[in-house]
Amino acid sequence: MARVAEPSWNAEHERAVRLIENGDCRSALVVLQELAREDPSGWSHALAAIACFRLEDYAAAVAHCDEALERNPDRQEWRQLRAHARANAAAQINLFVPERRFFDRDELLAPPVPPPGTLPPITPAENAPGLRRLLAVLGDGIGFISGVAFGLITRIYGALAGYQDEVWTNWYRRPLWRAILTLAHMREELNRHNLRDVYPKRALVGFQTKGQKPPPGVERCRTADGTWNNLENPMEGAAGTRFSRNVANDAIRPETGARLLTPDPREVSRRLLTRGDPMKEVPFLNLLAAAWIQFQTHDWVSHGENQQGNSYEIPLTQDDEARRNYLLQKFTVGRTQRDPTRLSHGEPTPLTHINEVTHWWDGSQIYGSDWQTLSRLRSGTEGKLAIEADGRLPVGSNGVEETGFVRNWWVGLSMLHTLFVKEHNAICDRLKAKYPHWDDARLFNVARLVNAAVMAKIHTIEWTPAILPNPAVNAGLNANWYGLATNFLRTRDKRKTMAEINIHNPELGGVVGNPIEKHGAPFSLTEEFVEVYRLHSLLPEALDLRSHRDNSPIERAPLAATRQAGAAALTERVGMADLFYSFGTEHPGALVLNNYPKFMQELSVTRNPLIDLGAVDILRARERGVPRYNEFRRQLLLKPIRSFRDLTDDEQQLRQLEEVYNGDVEALDLLIGTLAEQSPSRRPIGFGFGETLFQIFILNATRRLQADRFYTTCYNAEIYTKEGLDWIDDADLKTVLLRHYPELARTGLANIRNAFEPWDNGERLDPARHPLRAFDKELGPDPWIGDKWRK
Repeated sequence: MARVAEPSWNAEHERAVRLIENGDCRSALVVLQELAREDPSGWSHALAAIACFRLEDYAAAVAHCDEALERNPDRQEWRQLRAHARANAAAQINLFVPERRFFDRDELLAPPVPPPGTLPPITPAENAPGLRRLLAVLGDGIGFISGVAFGLITRIYGALAGYQDEVWTNWYRRPLWRAILTLAHMREELNRHNLRDVYPKRALVGFQTKGQKPPPGVERCRTADGTWNNLENPMEGAAGTRFSRNVANDAIRPETGARLLTPDPREVSRRLLTRGDPMKEVPFLNLLAAAWIQFQTHDWVSHGENQQGNSYEIPLTQDDEARRNYLLQKFTVGRTQRDPTRLSHGEPTPLTHINEVTHWWDGSQIYGSDWQTLSRLRSGTEGKLAIEADGRLPVGSNGVEETGFVRNWWVGLSMLHTLFVKEHNAICDRLKAKYPHWDDARLFNVARLVNAAVMAKIHTIEWTPAILPNPAVNAGLNANWYGLATNFLRTRDKRKTMAEINIHNPELGGVVGNPIEKHGAPFSLTEEFVEVYRLHSLLPEALDLRSHRDNSPIERAPLAATRQAGAAALTERVGMADLFYSFGTEHPGALVLNNYPKFMQELSVTRNPLIDLGAVDILRARERGVPRYNEFRRQLLLKPIRSFRDLTDDEQQLRQLEEVYNGDVEALDLLIGTLAEQSPSRRPIGFGFGETLFQIFILNATRRLQADRFYTTCYNAEIYTKEGLDWIDDADLKTVLLRHYPELARTGLANIRNAFEPWDNGERLDPARHPLRAFDKELGPDPWIGDKWRK
C-alpha cells in the first residue's frame, strides 16, 4: 500500500507494517488501536483493515475501511479493500464449506456395501414380446454389419487423409461427412493409444477382492458412491478411486523444487492471464453456459481437500499489487492430497490421486457421492428430494444450500442445483401417477436415473454444440446420443433415443442404449481431463441482475459476494426467474489470454485470505505431472509448436510469451498454450476453445456414456420405465426451465432453440449470436426468424 508523507506517520506505523508483513496481525492490531485514536490521516485504520482481513475478520476490516475513508476519501486502494472485505463478509468465506474431511486408507479399501433398505428390491423382468425380440436381433445384425463397414471406412479414410497440417488439425475445413469420418478416426486413435489404467496389472479398481457378490438392487439402480456399475469390478468409477491418465507413464513427471516454480506461476498469471477492460465476451453464449460447465464438472471430478500444514510458497515481487495492498510477501498454496492407497512397490504409474466424487455421469453433484449425504438430502416421501415451500433449497448452518456437492459454491450453482432438484421431484410426480404402488425407494432411484440422463443429454447435444458451434461437431454429438440414422431419418420432435429398430452401432445407432464398450481400460476420468476444464475465464467480475418482466435493473452483484453464504442471501432477495433471465441475457468471458477474472487473482478462501487462482491453475498441472503444452500435444497425437509464432500472430502476446518463458516453447504451460490458440487459423471454425482441449474432449465425451452400464446395456424401459425414457426424449434445457419457471415464456427464452445461446427477443436473430441455427434444416430457408415469430 503506497504511502505518502503524512505528519501522523511514525515509527509505530512502521512497526505495525512489519508485524503484518511477518504474519503477526494480532500484535499489529494492538499497536494500531492506540495510533488510530489520534490519527487524522486514516492510515492507522487502513493498516488495521489489512490486519483484520488477513485474520479473516472481514466485517471488522470493512469497519476500519469506513473509518479510514471518512478521514481520507481519495484512497482508491482502500475502497477496493473494503469492497473485497465486504464481499467476503457477505459470503462468510471464513467458514469451511463443506466441513473438512480427508481420505482414509481403510475407508477407501473397504468392500462396497450399500446400507440396508436404500435400494428397492428387484422385480423379475418379463420376457419381451416376440416382435420386440425379433427387432432386437435385427438391430444386432444391422449393427454388426454397419459397425464393420463404418470402422473399415473410417480406418481407410483416416489413414489416407490424415487430420493435420504442419502444426494444426484440418478436419474442420473438409465437407461435412468427410469431417465426421475424420473425427471418428481421431477418436478411435485416441481410444487405442490414450486410455491408461493406473492400478497394477490384474488388480481390480480400489484393490478390491475378486468374486464379490453384487448386493440386492445394484443391477437396476445407481449407488450413492458409484460402486457396482460394473458388477465384476465393483469399485470401477466409484468415489474414492484413482484418476487415470491419458498420457504415457514416462510423460508423467511431477515437478518439484525450482522447476515447479519456473517460470513463476504468479508472474505467468499477472502477465498472461490478467483481464483488461472491458472483458472479452463470447457473443454466441450466455452466462448459463459458464455456470453449467462448473455444475457438470462437480458431478465428475474433485481432488478433495488440500493437505494440511504442507504448502507451496510463491514469493511475491516488490512491485506485486498483492504485496503493496495486503502486505503479503508470498502466496501459500496447499498441496494436493496424496493417494493413501498406493503400494510400496509394483505401482505402474509414477503419481496417482483420488477422486472425491464418482467418476460416472450420475448427477452426484445433486445427490452426493456417499450414502450419508444422499440420505440427508432425501425428503423420505414419494421419492423426492428436500426443498422448501418457497421453491428454494434448504440452507445449512453454514449459510449454504444443502445439496450433493458444495465446494466452490456461488449463485450460478445454486440456480442449477435448485432447477434439477425440482426436475427430480417432477419426475417423481410423473412416476407416482403411473405407478401409485411404488414405494419411496423405487420412485427415488428411477427418478435419479432419469434426471441424470436429462443432464447428460443437455450437455451432449446442447451445451457442447453451443460452445463449439461447428456443423461436424454438432452432427457428431447428436450421433453420440441418437445415432446418425435417427438424426437423418427423424425430425427433432420425433427423435427417440431407443428406436424401434435400435442399430447396435455407436455411430449409426448412437452410444446411448447400445452395447457397453470400455476399449480395454476400466472407466475413470483422468488428470488430463481435469486440466482442460480449467475454464475460469468464462466468469465475469459481477452480475448485472434484471427483471424478467421488463428488463429493468435490480442490482449489480459482485460475483465474489455471491459465493458460499452469499448465494442463498441473493436468491432470497432476487427471484429465480429474474436470476435465470439475467444469466440468459449476459455473456460469459472468452477463453483467450488476458481475460481471467480479476477477482480470482486476489481470491479469499477459508484459512487463506489471499491467493491467485490463476497461479494455482498453473501450479496444479505441474504438481500433478500433467505434461506442459508441447508434450501434452505430442501425447495426444497432435503436433507440437516449433516456436511461439506458430501459436499466435499477435505481436504483444508473442513478446509476452517469449519473455515469460525465456523463448522456450517446451516450458509453455498447458493452460497458457490452450488459451493462446485463438486466431482463426489455430482454432477450428466456430470453436469457443482450441483444438488441444478438444482432443481430450473427443476422447472423453463418448467414453463417459459408452463405458457406463446405465447409458448402454441398462438404458431401456425395464430399468428407466417407458415414462422415464419418454421424459428424457422430450427434455432439453429450455423445456426444463419452462416447466419450473413458466413465467420465462415471456422472455427471449421462448424465441430461441438452444437455451445456452443469448435470450434475444427480436423477430430476426443475429447469425453471430445464434450460429447453431445455420445447421438446423428444420428451420427452413430462413433460420434467423425467431421462434416466437414463426407461423
